Amino acid sequence: MDSKMKFDEIKFEVNTLIKKNSQREVTPKTKSNISGIYLIYIENFTSDEIVPIYVGQAKDIQKRYKQHLTEILALNRLSFEEYHRYFFSKSSSFYEGKFKTCKIFKYMIENKCTLQDFRMIILEEVNEDLLDEKEQKYFQRLLPSFFGFNQFNSFLKQLKFRFSNSQPSKSEIDDYLEVLLEDINGINSYYKYGFTTFNFEHSLTKNISFLLEEKDKLGSDTLLKYDEVNMKLNELCKRYITDFEDIQRFWEKKNKRLKAYKIAKDEYKQALNTLEKEISQKFRELDIYNDEAIELFTYSVIHKDKPKYIKLFKKHLKSKKCKSNFYKIFDKQIKDVKNKLEESDNNKILYNEVLDLYLEREAEVRPERYKMIFPSRKFESFSLKDCSNNLTIEINEDYELLNTCHINIYISNNGISRSIDVYKEPFIIRLNYCFIDIDGNKTENKIYIDNETTRNSQTEIEYFEKDFDDFFAFRKTPFTISGLIENEIENSFISIQAEYKHGINDYTLKDKSLIKLPVVLEEIKKLTDENTRFNISASESANCLKVCLINEELQKNEFVEQLLLTRKLLKKKKLKKPQIKQDKELVNKTISTQNSRDKRAATYKQKVLIKSDNKIGVINYVSSREKVKAQCKSCEYQWEIRSDHLLSRPYCPSCR
Repeated sequence: MDSKMKFDEIKFEVNTLIKKNSQREVTPKTKSNISGIYLIYIENFTSDEIVPIYVGQAKDIQKRYKQHLTEILALNRLSFEEYHRYFFSKSSSFYEGKFKTCKIFKYMIENKCTLQDFRMIILEEVNEDLLDEKEQKYFQRLLPSFFGFNQFNSFLKQLKFRFSNSQPSKSEIDDYLEVLLEDINGINSYYKYGFTTFNFEHSLTKNISFLLEEKDKLGSDTLLKYDEVNMKLNELCKRYITDFEDIQRFWEKKNKRLKAYKIAKDEYKQALNTLEKEISQKFRELDIYNDEAIELFTYSVIHKDKPKYIKLFKKHLKSKKCKSNFYKIFDKQIKDVKNKLEESDNNKILYNEVLDLYLEREAEVRPERYKMIFPSRKFESFSLKDCSNNLTIEINEDYELLNTCHINIYISNNGISRSIDVYKEPFIIRLNYCFIDIDGNKTENKIYIDNETTRNSQTEIEYFEKDFDDFFAFRKTPFTISGLIENEIENSFISIQAEYKHGINDYTLKDKSLIKLPVVLEEIKKLTDENTRFNISASESANCLKVCLINEELQKNEFVEQLLLTRKLLKKKKLKKPQIKQDKELVNKTISTQNSRDKRAATYKQKVLIKSDNKIGVINYVSSREKVKAQCKSCEYQWEIRSDHLLSRPYCPSCR
């Protein structure tokens, strides 16, 4: 099957899966806290080169959905110039290791998508221990690493090797070689599709000699497989990388120098250990053993600031009234350590020289690779628009609805400040209400509130990655957005987390008319009376809502106090159940109760038999605190006794 046919086949299968699992879509309102395999897709299948999908696994799919969506919401706030800065102003991209989101964002920008085109469905609910196995089946079936947004399997497996403290086992190497071979074949077949070119050039290993570090432990079958994969990998690289032979020579040189450095370093460590053992033994012989003194002696031999440590060491010897010259006693060992240290340092310098050349080349070619996952056209902040279309009031018909007022309040952020240096206050940004009068007539309104947050949102806040320029951020975290308002860093805007809940962002507010909150409350007050019941829902906590009202200077407003503190809640309808149904439920309840009693009696009888060694039987049983009639199986004597007492004294009073 040629590449185009395979592409069309995958696209058809993806559409089939979407239709089949549409009822299992994940949204901010769902509660899909389950383990399984999911599919992200962009509802725009117009490309002839990319099937816009990402296949993933999660122990908590709802939580993973939030992570994926909020990352896209964060990028949506950045301008072209700002986003460009995070990719190309330093030696490596700020989003290194997070390129899945960058690929999705590029596709959405270039295909004029909106946030509402970002979708996710559950493909299959899977036990945690089977996630890897199931995910691999979908990788092989849908090829998202070649046609979609996923990374190569072999790269993900190699990451495990990199962060492992031990050498990979033979089975792990066999598995890795098999996966790598699949990726090599896939690259040859689908090089021009999806983000295959970027994945190949940026992530795929070009040298697998690290697998032979413990060659003796590998079997002949593994070594044959290694040779096959290595040959095909070299052929692939020569085909697509023009200077690959130069790179190969560099790798050989780098590996040779790295090996020499490792040997020299090990020899130095061994010489140092020998010296420490001998000095420890000598200290014990002289009865002056001290860990700190041994450390001082060692430092005085290997550190550049030797006089300081020599002075401290001699001071220690003086305190012990020891006149031995340890530098003379261990002169030979000290010279050996110094020679080994010098040799190790020289080999490190030689290795770093080659490494620097590699890093220089990487600095030249990396930006060209980044262009493959960076949008090819300019864009403004909020180019993906918003997803706030479904902000409707849901009225529960189970309640008495006459003379009721239903209010939904949408808030800009949770009001929790992580820093005392950056200003952050929550404000109400939208209020929906629906009043149903005594005759059942509805009055509805959806209003955007006029305050400093909504006005700032309309005047275009400059958003930026908070950690990018932060010198004190030890572990820089992408997709953490902050804002610049009137040239001051401030967090009093519609946060990413708040937008995730209600979908409102600056784009939503762009051309909207704004109305002061007191005007809106007065409007509601005129519609309602003292007997009106209220149903109020807020996108953030009750405490956060109170802070919003304080920020609006409404904390002492009489209607607000009535509304939030002493409001009358809705009452459920008193539904008269049909008599037939009640009778049926009563019968079912009676049967259920009888079954439960029978079960308890059987359990009790069994306990008595076991405790009495099958000598005492129970004729009747009522409850744990009432008397039972018991019978001895040997003499057939019968007596009455409390059931709990029989369990504690399971014997016949006559036989005894």
